[in-house]
Amino acid sequence: ITHSHIDHLGMVPWLASNHNTTLHATNLTAAISEMMWYDCHKVSSIEGYPLPWDKRDIDLALSAWKTHAFNESWHQDDWKLELHKAGHIPGAAMLHVETPNKKVLFSGDFDTRDSQLTVGAKPVKSDVLFVEGTYGGRDHPPKEEENERFIERVIEVVDRGGTALVPAFANGRTQDVVMLLHKYLPELDVHVDGMGKRVARLQMDHPETLRDPSALESAWRWCRRVSSKSDRKKALDADVIVSTSGMMDGGPSIWYLNRLRHDRKNAILLTGYQARNTGGRRLLEEGRVPIFGKLASIELDVDQYSFSTHAGHQEIVQFAEECQAEDVVIYHSDPNMARPPLAEALESKGHRVHLPKNGESEVI
Repeated sequence: ITHSHIDHLGMVPWLASNHNTTLHATNLTAAISEMMWYDCHKVSSIEGYPLPWDKRDIDLALSAWKTHAFNESWHQDDWKLELHKAGHIPGAAMLHVETPNKKVLFSGDFDTRDSQLTVGAKPVKSDVLFVEGTYGGRDHPPKEEENERFIERVIEVVDRGGTALVPAFANGRTQDVVMLLHKYLPELDVHVDGMGKRVARLQMDHPETLRDPSALESAWRWCRRVSSKSDRKKALDADVIVSTSGMMDGGPSIWYLNRLRHDRKNAILLTGYQARNTGGRRLLEEGRVPIFGKLASIELDVDQYSFSTHAGHQEIVQFAEECQAEDVVIYHSDPNMARPPLAEALESKGHRVHLPKNGESEVI
């Protein structure tokens, strides 16, 4: 299991209970998994969509973990396996598999650029590279420029007497944003709400996964953590509120939006991708968000920032080159928009490129 985001972890209880699967990951990924599964179960109950597993399967999955430190190998028959830092979020890992005749690297979600939280992924010499192509054909704006744009916007909102509501993903983005605010705007009153508080505590318990453990600890002591209804009411007077959910699909961010939306001095600063049919996407496209079952018009300023921790197009191409991979398999990507330009760029560098399709086998 490469990392602890729910789109990579969500079916694991089913695997463990139906196939008696042994689960391999870093210590932090395993530690975060329990809260992610219980949250997933809670959300599915509230929203009424079925899950193929229940709470009993969570217990089975938790007992199935075998955890590994980075760069410490173990053996599976005649395969040698090793986890390497992926740079996506703390604890995220790439899997290197050394077989008798090929060396294979699975990138998982990865980023070669350093973030506030983590150091970027480093290439590992491999014959075959399975690489995520999420941002194939697209490059990110320079990180420093995007950070500066975000900080300047926060200052504008605060200077006019408003509150900046920053919806953020619990696992990675919340901590990144708090560290950014602490670094550049330590004079501000910043409140943090949602599941990101629990994730941060676990990250601090695993300092080996962090770029600068003391920077996260300092930022976390500095911000105000919301832990009660009265705290939540006090946060309405803050300069900045950082809260889940990052896509504005429930969570405390909706509660704050409902109370902040009537004052045009306030603003919403989206810090991540907004998927189709989410509150955040509807806000961007329609200026409306479902709030407690009713569609509400939002007349606040809305800005979006690219704080992605996936490798961009150029980073992927350079990474494959530095891994010296003869064969590259592109996955985790849009087959129509992302894969074709990425495949073309990789082929121009001399790699044999494979574009897998579900249900079809390929021999390398």
